[in-house]
Amino acid sequence: MGLKNINSSPRFTQYLVASGAFEQKPLVIVDVGARGGFEEHWSSYGDQVKLIGFEADANECQRLNQQESGLAKRFYPAALHRDKGKRTFYCAAYPAASGFYQPDIKLLQRFPDKVNLVIEKALELDTVDFDTFASNNGIDYVDFMKLDTESAELDILKGAIGSLRKSVVGMSIEIWFQPWHIGQPVFSDLDSFLRPLGFKLFDLAVYRMSREALPEATPSLIPGPTKRGQVISGEALYLRDGTNEITTESILGDGWNDIKLLKLASIMELFCLPDCAIELVQVAQKAGFIQDKDVNQLADLLVPSKKGKYVSYHSYQENVRNMKQRGYASNTQQAKSLFARFMPWAIRRKIGVLLIKLRDTIDNILE
Repeated sequence: MGLKNINSSPRFTQYLVASGAFEQKPLVIVDVGARGGFEEHWSSYGDQVKLIGFEADANECQRLNQQESGLAKRFYPAALHRDKGKRTFYCAAYPAASGFYQPDIKLLQRFPDKVNLVIEKALELDTVDFDTFASNNGIDYVDFMKLDTESAELDILKGAIGSLRKSVVGMSIEIWFQPWHIGQPVFSDLDSFLRPLGFKLFDLAVYRMSREALPEATPSLIPGPTKRGQVISGEALYLRDGTNEITTESILGDGWNDIKLLKLASIMELFCLPDCAIELVQVAQKAGFIQDKDVNQLADLLVPSKKGKYVSYHSYQENVRNMKQRGYASNTQQAKSLFARFMPWAIRRKIGVLLIKLRDTIDNILE
């Protein structure tokens, strides 16, 4: 699973990378549950990103290190959790469904996916919290975390609370609305944990699963999300609201600087939130954080294309204002036509005067 809104051509990010914005302090991305490798969109940062993966399956971890070798990529065969200890790890028939929580077979009997979630064996693994691991392995800071660990996401985040408070600006997290595993946390638990730390929900991809009583017709041997059915799980994008922290002077953690703000704005663009990115760079510039860059140029790069064509931020805003005015004029003309057919002349005249006043008021506001 993953987020669905990904920008395949992030011009703002490409500009920042080309200008060397992150050369001195590259983005550090941590992927927990990294089976299959790192997500492709992080390649937008070129050599100004460091990718760190964690995969409890030692064989898969070894394969990934051989496949994606490089100084900026590293996978660790470490089992992350809330603290150090020994914990039971349940190996499912479908390896990607393995984790620290045992599937709720009684619930799964109602869905087609039960065969792949049958537990084939259980292992005792040594676990470690992320903050301790980072301290022992020279991971000084983290900008973004992606977690996909079959219901252990909240446990892992509790073991990374130091990093969350210090430097993390965003997370992509697998979430569960239904208790697919015995004793697992659900979405409301995760949200309640993250909000006091300054993280807010910015995007959500929802995944459904049809019942065994009427399964979705598919030739796949590995049942996955379906078009219909109950909402079971999803992928949530949590980000720090830098704009709010700056404007309300309620800055959390280690605070903000120009590089950290540009990283957050870039991540916003990457996940199709250009409006949030423009707002952030504008507020940051007014607050004195971004002084060495032309904010108008940055805003131009964040304006989405229309039919393959790009316009400046100023032109885009002008187009929106004109569109609203044209729409208002069209609606007013339709209303006048209806009044002419069904309203007495005296009432039509009074309403017409009121509409003109309303139009003038709206025009003044738009100007």
